[in-house]
Amino acid sequence: MNYSAYGKGSFLIANPVLPDPNFSRTVVLLCNHDDEGSFGLVINKPADVPAAEIFRQIDLLDSYDNKVFVGGPVAPSQLFYLCRSENPIPDLDRVCDGVYLGMSWEALETALPHIPDPERNLRFYLGYSGWAAGQLAGEMGQRSWLTCDAKRAFVFETDEASIWARTVKSMGKDYEYLLNAPVNPQWN
Repeated sequence: MNYSAYGKGSFLIANPVLPDPNFSRTVVLLCNHDDEGSFGLVINKPADVPAAEIFRQIDLLDSYDNKVFVGGPVAPSQLFYLCRSENPIPDLDRVCDGVYLGMSWEALETALPHIPDPERNLRFYLGYSGWAAGQLAGEMGQRSWLTCDAKRAFVFETDEASIWARTVKSMGKDYEYLLNAPVNPQWN
């Protein structure tokens, strides 16, 4: 696995030695990566806020009752969403095969008719993960992250507690030793 091969549509898989507790055993979907910096959403960290509390003022989603996730430590009150669809979704940014990113209620209203079964194919995230220009490259140099191409099945996995381990396993036998690493390396 190449630690430097990453970009929009990649997973950043937290190496167990990553010291930041915000990212312990997380998988980040990299939604944008360019010379100005990087932006992504943690896909496997549920928030402690019920969806009903967030959406009670939004008629558009009055029946949505799924989990909301913590997208990252930056701007924790800002809401983002990912949609799964075989076909392009108007007004949303394609992140990887079949996964689209949105940030506004207006775009979601336009997109909803194009999202088959929103209960299964729509996920909301509070906050995001962000890196200034060169910051992620520095973390990659420290081997804080493993990378692979994003897979939409993992983004929309219903058992979020298994996403990190399943993603590591998907990288092959050479990485399975990471599954036995302690959450805190000092415990070893």
